[in-house]
Amino acid sequence: MIKKIAVIGTGVIGTGWIIRCLAHNFKVIAYDKDPKLKKKIIEEIRRASPFVKKLFNKKKINLKNFQYVTSLEIALKDADFIQENATENYKIKTKLMNLIGKYAKNNAIISSSSSGLLPTKIYLKCRNPARTMIGHPFNPVYLCPGVEVVAGKKTKTKFLNKANKFYKSISMNPIIVKKELPGYLADRLQEALWREGLHIINEGYATTKNLDRAIEDGPGLRWSLMGTFLTFHLAGGKLGMKHMLEQFGPALKLPWTKLKAPKLSKKLSSRVISGTKSQAKGKSVAMISSIRDEYLVNLQKLRKKYEDKLRK
Repeated sequence: MIKKIAVIGTGVIGTGWIIRCLAHNFKVIAYDKDPKLKKKIIEEIRRASPFVKKLFNKKKINLKNFQYVTSLEIALKDADFIQENATENYKIKTKLMNLIGKYAKNNAIISSSSSGLLPTKIYLKCRNPARTMIGHPFNPVYLCPGVEVVAGKKTKTKFLNKANKFYKSISMNPIIVKKELPGYLADRLQEALWREGLHIINEGYATTKNLDRAIEDGPGLRWSLMGTFLTFHLAGGKLGMKHMLEQFGPALKLPWTKLKAPKLSKKLSSRVISGTKSQAKGKSVAMISSIRDEYLVNLQKLRKKYEDKLRK
């Protein structure tokens, strides 16, 4: 039974996991090298608490269930589930997983928040790789319910099932990826949109604000309920996807998009940075995060009503 969670690495994603697990009454022990980070984590827990409590109908977040340590061995000693959040780098993660495997209980599940690296390679030197996998969340982790679960070649189904059950226990909707591939699912889709956006900005067709509005006021509204494929199914009228493919399939041959990313020159970087700075209108990242969090809470509560109708 999973009772104690170890969160390794306490950046934006790691802190998100801490908040989500605390909101579901799990004991969380967090590890990072810098003892000063504890204060920042607690500040973020307090900032995010009102949104988390509203979404999950909780009266409080119990900070007594939170412990911060600067010793990896202590963090892992009694952990039943380990969520790692180190930098996206094979060398760093492989070395870290070797240590995690060494200090963790033999049956403790080890999951990486990697957003695109292959689990088989990450866990190459980890003891008992049968209990290892990817658990890729979406930011903010404490509010977004999606988590992509990706097995490596040596991962055993029983551990995948336990991880799946755990993620559901913290109000997440696990997506089991059929087999490992770089970037998994969502990030490959996001990457395609991101690259195309960079080309459009680089060639002077639009600003970052234009492109964001194009998604916010169009596809984004629909995607939040039914994603790309069901949306296109509706575009086909009475015959659904069959007619949609017949009608719009030939357009796939048109050279509208560019899959290869443009060179991230100083000029392009400047356009992206100045564009998003202008969009922020002087608001800090923390202020915008709180606006986003309030929106996500209200959106998910509204969406639940319509999801129930759609998925019956």
